[in-house]
Amino acid sequence: MTRHPKSRSRAKRLRSLYLWHRYIGLSAALFVMVLSATGLALNHTESLGMDSTHVQSELLLDWYGIHAPDYLDSYAAGPVLFTEVNERVFRDTEILDEVSAPLIGAIAYQDLVIVANLDQLTLLDRDGELIETIGSAAGVPAGMKAIGVTTDGAIAIKAAHGYYLTDENLLEWSETDTLDATWSTPSDTPPELVHVLQEAYRGNGLPLERVVLDLHSGRLLGDAGVLLVDAAAILFMVLAISGVWLWSRRRASARAHKRKLEQHAP
Repeated sequence: MTRHPKSRSRAKRLRSLYLWHRYIGLSAALFVMVLSATGLALNHTESLGMDSTHVQSELLLDWYGIHAPDYLDSYAAGPVLFTEVNERVFRDTEILDEVSAPLIGAIAYQDLVIVANLDQLTLLDRDGELIETIGSAAGVPAGMKAIGVTTDGAIAIKAAHGYYLTDENLLEWSETDTLDATWSTPSDTPPELVHVLQEAYRGNGLPLERVVLDLHSGRLLGDAGVLLVDAAAILFMVLAISGVWLWSRRRASARAHKRKLEQHAP
């Protein structure tokens, strides 16, 4: 039985669409796997520890432009050095998450170490354990510029609006016109510590969560990666539309064939 030319043309177009649908599906398969895997991982960030795991790959760190500075200043508080590395604060080689940059000084006071930034004082014990962080609500002067110790052993603060003294419990603050104090000043960080801090900073500068998120969105490859993910999304839509259309055509064809068989049945 010879098929009608229109039927042959329709069948040819349908086969062609099947082939395109298959090629698009193969092309999109890699994107589907990457997006699915990264999406699942991001849904379980905390349980997988991605927010606390840091990338150690030199290649990825360089790709993200994470470089520690070559020159560093440190504040000495007794035998301990406090160093700011690109907005992160280190106690010797240990990161202090509870201390915010920028540092303005650090002093050893009685059994404490007091680290100062612009608007708060962080109190640590001699082992580096956090005791308390106090700010303006506790009377700490705003706009601190330096911290030191007077000849009488009192804590002195140089702030934006003058000089201040406090009692030994850091509870009462009083303004003064002048005072004689030894101020905490920055000094060159020893070269061996500079190298250790550079390695520590790079090793803690890139959370795994950010890499997975950038891979999921395509931003890992910059603007080109975002466009690539956009193109993949368009492929997914084309795949879905063509799949639904092919399914409907196949179903319609099956119904037509069934009716034809019923018409020719004895």
